[in-house]
Amino acid sequence: MEISRAGQLIYANPAAQEMLALSGQSDPQTALPLDSGSLFSVSEGNAKASLYREVRHNDLIWGVTACYAPEFDTVRLYYANITHLKLVESTLQESEQRFRSLFDNMTEGVALHRFIRNGASETADYRIVQVNPAYQRVLGISGDGVVGKPASEVYGTSEPPYLDEYLSVRQSGRPLSFETYFAAMDKHFAISIIPWGDDGFATIFFDISVQKRIEESGRRSLVFIETMLENAPVGITVYDGETGTCVLANQTIVDMIGGSVEDARAQNFREIESWQAAGLTVVAEAVLRDGAARLLEVEITTMFGKQVALDSSLSRFDVEGKPHLMIVSVDITGKKRLEEQHWRMEAQMLHVQKLESLGVLAGGIAHDFNNILMAVLGNADLAKMRLSPTSPACENIDQIEKAARRAADLARQMLAYSGKGHFVIESLNVNAVIEEMTHMLEVSISKKAVLRYNLAHNLPDIDVDATQLRQVIMNLVINASEAIGERSGVIAISTGAVDCDRGYLSEMWIDDRLPEGLYIYLEIADTGCGMDKETISKIFDPFFTTKFTGRGLGMAAVLGIIRGHHGAIKTYSEKGKGTTFKILLPASSSSESGAAVLLHEGEALKGSGTVLLVDDEETIRALGKDMLQFLGYRVLTAADGRESLEIFRRNRDDIVCVILDLTMPHLDGEQTFRELRRIKPEVRVLMSSGYNEQEVTQKFLGKGLAGFIQKPYKVTELGRKLMGVIAPERQQD
Repeated sequence: MEISRAGQLIYANPAAQEMLALSGQSDPQTALPLDSGSLFSVSEGNAKASLYREVRHNDLIWGVTACYAPEFDTVRLYYANITHLKLVESTLQESEQRFRSLFDNMTEGVALHRFIRNGASETADYRIVQVNPAYQRVLGISGDGVVGKPASEVYGTSEPPYLDEYLSVRQSGRPLSFETYFAAMDKHFAISIIPWGDDGFATIFFDISVQKRIEESGRRSLVFIETMLENAPVGITVYDGETGTCVLANQTIVDMIGGSVEDARAQNFREIESWQAAGLTVVAEAVLRDGAARLLEVEITTMFGKQVALDSSLSRFDVEGKPHLMIVSVDITGKKRLEEQHWRMEAQMLHVQKLESLGVLAGGIAHDFNNILMAVLGNADLAKMRLSPTSPACENIDQIEKAARRAADLARQMLAYSGKGHFVIESLNVNAVIEEMTHMLEVSISKKAVLRYNLAHNLPDIDVDATQLRQVIMNLVINASEAIGERSGVIAISTGAVDCDRGYLSEMWIDDRLPEGLYIYLEIADTGCGMDKETISKIFDPFFTTKFTGRGLGMAAVLGIIRGHHGAIKTYSEKGKGTTFKILLPASSSSESGAAVLLHEGEALKGSGTVLLVDDEETIRALGKDMLQFLGYRVLTAADGRESLEIFRRNRDDIVCVILDLTMPHLDGEQTFRELRRIKPEVRVLMSSGYNEQEVTQKFLGKGLAGFIQKPYKVTELGRKLMGVIAPERQQD
């Protein structure tokens, strides 16, 4: 449109009229917010000058360009609606401000880059175009000193850092994030790459070195904890409290229960049968329920077949609100075995003490009983010798002797129980004894029982009383037969040699601290009814029986005989499955097999000379005097050791033998023997006692004891003993 200097509208094209809504108006001052005077100021300068103004009209923004037309002295106005342009410009400015604010205030470092190509048009580096303030804070490099420089120069590296990663983003057009350790700065960074423009990229990065140090510390701590758990001397298992599955099991618990770590971690504690049987599952559920820790000792057979005793602590802990069960276990199997062994040895010791007490009692009773029987048998023997064989009294005397011999047999059993019976020791082979007894054993057992022999070859000899050993074998075989009863069964007799250490001997009845070494064993096993633990604990008690009322000492006598031979016995039995008795006897130290320690016997029983009889029992003195006189000897008697010494001093040249009782008041037999030897070193002393010969003679070994006779004895036995003791040259006609 064109206006005059006076401000009069001269011309407006249709577009101007429409845009400015000028229809019906001729005054541009009213149509437009323009000062015509200011418009004509454009004519004051260069004739070709123009003036640009932006004005608002009707909520629109107009760009007005005024050009002076000198030929007409008018101003031509060119209007353009720039409302949308100004809106876009404003939006761009706001966006630029927001970007700048974000760029400048980000805590992460930001850098814009352009790739640099070499002469071969290959990307060789990248240039830093722009960085934000955080760039310097994160990297410690001034932003002003890096803009426009290649990366390899800025970071002091021979190759531009991470060029391959940046190129992959340019090629794919997709962002990329990664973490890296940048050795040039000794720092860890998290870097995000974003495409920028046609040949550039932006990096957003931040220092994660502290986080990495924390992570590494956590990793080391985790490794430490895992190593500690794996190598802990206690077993550790952790179970999910909700599912029951195992989430952790260390090697120690696996060593305890068997299997592998994988096997252990495959378990669910609610499904472990051995836990349920031991009550462990119930305790575990209680711990999960109330959170209270509990201690528990259990003995279980694990699913891997191991029998183990555990001292376990059960506790609960929560992870992210989920309950977990932790069990810390100590293997106390060895401790339990030691406790059981200690208990067994203690029980055995108590039993030994009881047996010792009973043995002392039995030995004392048997000794006194033998003194009484000595009077009965001796007098019966003398009476019978003085009677006519046709006398009716002979039958009565025979009955007296028979009853007395039965009583003497009981006394021998009592002495056997006490381990102090009369033993005639000889070195022999146990197999030979068994083979001699074969027929006797077969006729003594039930017809339903079968004897089987498993006798080891070339066994060393043992020093035993053959009669006592036969009694032991017969007793055990008959017991085995009775245990089998009316059923068919097997009795197995086995022998062998075993080198016994202290641990093996400690499990035997009765150990008595037997020396370690070579022992010969005799084993008698049956397939009978067997015994329970309570019965086993009583079988060696005197007169105990599982049958009718006991008529003798039975197994107690067996035990006494074994003890008397410095041996041991062990019982294995299970109800309904049978019983095994294993006897240990020390191997003989002698190489001569079957060399008997026998007593000398003489042809003639009559003798002469003076015999001093010493005994504190008046009946024994009276009977002994009668026997000795019957045998032709002159007799002196003394009631105790002191009296005997006085008599011996007065008559030492006449006394050919002293029969000395072992147990007496004042001076006992051992003390009296020493004094007699002081008075006359060559004195012949025959020791008399109800105890066994081996035990008595052991006390006098190498001391000059002439012989031993066990009470009760008969006239003929006494005569043989005296003939063996008194030297032929001392016999008087």
